[in-house]
This record gives sequence, C-alpha cells and structure tokens, in this order.
Amino acid sequence: MPKRIAFDIKERMVSLSGACFWYWNSFYSFLQSSGVPRSLYERYPKDSYNKYQVMRNVLCVLEDQGRLEDINQLISNFYRLKNAVDREKLDCERAKALLQEFRDAVGNDPIETEIRKRESEKAREVYRTSLNDTVTKRSVLAELNERFLALASLTDVTPQQRGFRLETLLFDLLHFAEIEHAKPFRTSDGEQIDGHFKFEKFDYLVEAKWVAGPIKHPDLSVFDGKIRGKAQSTRGLFLAAEGFDENAIKKFSGDAPRIVLMTGQDLAIILGGTVPLIDVLRAKLDAIVRFGIINHPASSI
Repeated sequence: MPKRIAFDIKERMVSLSGACFWYWNSFYSFLQSSGVPRSLYERYPKDSYNKYQVMRNVLCVLEDQGRLEDINQLISNFYRLKNAVDREKLDCERAKALLQEFRDAVGNDPIETEIRKRESEKAREVYRTSLNDTVTKRSVLAELNERFLALASLTDVTPQQRGFRLETLLFDLLHFAEIEHAKPFRTSDGEQIDGHFKFEKFDYLVEAKWVAGPIKHPDLSVFDGKIRGKAQSTRGLFLAAEGFDENAIKKFSGDAPRIVLMTGQDLAIILGGTVPLIDVLRAKLDAIVRFGIINHPASSI
C-alpha cells in the first residue's frame, strides 16, 4: 500500500498553495522545481481548478504512485520558503505565519534529513569497510610473522637459502605496505637482477642475509659498492637477521651514507604490528639525514 502524507501536513500544503502564490506561472514553476511532471499538473487546468485543488489532486496522485521523493521535495521547498512568492499581491504576514506553522508541524526539512541519513549510512559503510580491511591486514601481517618465526626455526637450509627466503619475506612485506617495488629475478642468460623498491623519491636496492652472527665490513662494502655504481638517487636497504658488527656500522655511518640497516629485531617489531614498516623506514631515514646514523633501531620509535 502506498505511503500516505499525514493529513495535517497535506492540508497545510494545500493552504500554502494559495497563501504563497498569486500568479499561476510562479505556482507552476514551484511544482516543476519540486519534480512534479508538467503532464500531471496540466490535468487540472487553471480555468477549471484553483491552486488549492491542483495541489490536493497532485498530492493524491503522487501518493497513489508512491513517488515519495517528489512529495518530500514539495515538502522541502515549502519548508525553505520564508515568505509569499508573489508578495505584492498577497498577505505576507499571513504567508509567513502559515509557513512557520508548517515548519513546526513538519519538524525537519525532509531533504536535509535524507541527506544526513545517507551521509550517516555512507560513514557507517566506510567504517565497516575500514574495519574489514583492518581485520584482513592483521591476518596478512600475522601470516608474515608466522613465516618469519618458522624461518628462524629451520635447521635443514643453508644460510644462502635462508637469506633468499628472508628477502622474499621482505618483498611480501613491501607489497603489504603498498610500497612500490620490484622483486629480484634472473634473466634467461643467468644474470641476477637485484630487487628494489621506491620510497619517498629514492630507489633502494635490497640485500638480505641470515647468517650466524652479525654482518661484518666486507658484506657491507660489497653492497655499498653496488649502490655507488648506480645513480646518485639510489640507496640501499640491508636486512641482516642477526644484526651488524659495530665497527662495520661506524665505517659506513657519518658523511652522506647511502645504506639503511635493518635487523631481525626491527623486522620482528614490524611483523608484530607494533610499528608499521613505513614509520620504521621514515625514522631510519630521519636518523641518517639528521645524525648520519644508519642503524636506528625500531624499538626506539
């Protein structure tokens, strides 16, 4: 059954049709702006019907057709009127009084109410989507963390194999963090192409090792040479599961360093969800720029 307008509201709208409009053109323009089709109000020609009758008939047809949006637009347009449209021909004080009584009876502009309702529904949907994304992201991060812990307990792999898996894990983490990257690959003629990622206008080559004990000077020296053989905008991220030798750190810190160091402890903090990868990278880069420190720990963020 079609939804009906409250009788009191309908009668007030009928009264306002005469109180606010003297000229038919003004009245028709009002109806058109409210979405009432010309073919509808033209069923009731002005030679045979007055404005009160036209409005009552229009409302009845719109109700029968279930055109609630048009009805609400009519109510909203009356709600927004502050005075008679054809003021020079009508009693403005009476029109203003009737309009105020109409607003009081309606309570709120139905269009504004609908807009707020839709905005609220949209906000709830955005929240639900965000919540689902958060749950999904937590699940993915937990899976990456499980892989890292499992990798630590492996006993039947060589250091090279463990390092390769660690590097794969790092690139999966870059993908999770939505950081632009390219994984390492080998060409058809056997050439190894280094993996890299782009972060805040710089390209970073990636090196990952999981060997017994901290990484020493020779490994960092080789990696630094590889970086310096690239464009000036190229830097490097060296991930070492068991950290770095202090003397090696000092050697490559200081003046214009181009290597960022990340330890297994840093990675554990990221994968545990304590600090996001992006925040860790930014903090490490800030430490390099401000203090020349290339091994800024994630635990201090």
